[in-house]
Amino acid sequence: MNSTIDASRTMTTLITRVRAIWIAVVLLGGSVIVTPMVPAHAAQQDRAHGRPDSESVRARQVDAQISSLKQKLRITEVQMPQWNALAAAMRENARRIRLSRADRAKIHPTNVIDELYADRRETQARLERLERIIPLAEALYAVLDPGQKALADALFGGIRRHHGAVLATQ
Repeated sequence: MNSTIDASRTMTTLITRVRAIWIAVVLLGGSVIVTPMVPAHAAQQDRAHGRPDSESVRARQVDAQISSLKQKLRITEVQMPQWNALAAAMRENARRIRLSRADRAKIHPTNVIDELYADRRETQARLERLERIIPLAEALYAVLDPGQKALADALFGGIRRHHGAVLATQ
């Protein structure tokens, strides 16, 4: 019986952490890329076989995630200018994340110093994404009604308090 309870707790913890990371990355860092990075020749093969390329699939996934957030926050017509600005920044951040990951995949650090420089570049890029998102998130938050603010706080605010260690590594 205890092993069943432990397994259930472990699964609940895992789901909570995955959800927290997803929400944090979407709001704070831009977007979550659900599919793995694919080489450029895979996109060419997709187009050659009449399938949408990997980039368009990723873009649709980002759009779906942004649309889901809009629905959960119950964004009104009056709030659309602020929402649209934030959504555009999230899309741009997602694009930059994809480019950064593709660049990182091309580089094969040979020692700890190379690895440290690569980490510094990624940290600087994350800071740039945050600097792009924060003022737009503040502008949207300013026009949310009290119920929407409470919902946004519940969705996003608790993540930093409860999962700060996880976010620190992002």
